[in-house]
Amino acid sequence: MANSAAARRKSPVQPAELAGLLAAAALLVVAFRFSSIYLGQVLILFLINAMLVMSFRLITTMGGWSFAHVAFAAIGAYSMALLTTGQGWPFWPTLLVGTLASGVLALALAYPVLRTREYNFFLATFAASAAIQQSLIQFSDITGGQNGIAFIPRPTPLFGIDFVTTGGFFGLVLVVALLVTLILLAIDRSHIGKTIKAVAENEQLSETLGVHTWGYRTLAFVIGSSIAGAAGVLLGNFNGIVNPGDFGPAFMFKIVAAAIVGGTRTFTGPLLGLIMLTLLEELFRGAAQYIPLLWGLSVIAALLFTKGGLEVVLAKAVAKLKGPRNA
Repeated sequence: MANSAAARRKSPVQPAELAGLLAAAALLVVAFRFSSIYLGQVLILFLINAMLVMSFRLITTMGGWSFAHVAFAAIGAYSMALLTTGQGWPFWPTLLVGTLASGVLALALAYPVLRTREYNFFLATFAASAAIQQSLIQFSDITGGQNGIAFIPRPTPLFGIDFVTTGGFFGLVLVVALLVTLILLAIDRSHIGKTIKAVAENEQLSETLGVHTWGYRTLAFVIGSSIAGAAGVLLGNFNGIVNPGDFGPAFMFKIVAAAIVGGTRTFTGPLLGLIMLTLLEELFRGAAQYIPLLWGLSVIAALLFTKGGLEVVLAKAVAKLKGPRNA
């Protein structure tokens, strides 16, 4: 009994969390099964965006809000597009290459960018994002400039599964999203994740205790950016085309807004924000010009009234429901 209890304590991902994750995956499969082709595509995009907001949340735990997250997704997408269309590579190795390319670039940028703090960090990553996007435009001989790269082939069949179909591609994205969720959840619950949060709370104290603060902040930045690259690979392949406009400030604002609206204290907070923003986007699909305004109003409302996002509102509601029972 004691050994089993110790094993549970050492396991980063608890059985209840794993069961909840599998239940959510099953619910998504059922929703996809009974959805239209359009709603099925919305679910695919939601899962890709979920990878982006979850990995973005990892970076926020180190005490900084990066505006270059979508730019790293662009690096992954363009790496995949260049290799599949220009070099004839199959999709599968490009998923790894796109992930690694984003991680390597994040590591290269880590030294100058992570020397900054708070608002300066945000501005530094904003400048890095703008530089990456302009590079994709200016090096048109390689990247296609504003037109981007088109006619990207879908993944070749694997284990008899055809990924040309929407159902097959949904299965691929769901599996990758589940793996990413498990990895990020394990990091969040592990000693590494707790140390990253402690560094964000008090960096000077952490250094006094012998913690290599720059190393932990770099680790969070590189892992989060690498996962963004993997999400970019999937997004570019799903769309069949990549261009700089797909990875601009509007897309980045959606990721940041999801984190603010949902909250970043818990692992599921940004997902709640993403669900709300996605619902708003679909409800007002016929008036697309107002969607950024609605996202902005959602951010303002979250900052003014929730004091921590939807996760705080939900936690208070659950506490009130449990209150009378405990009494």
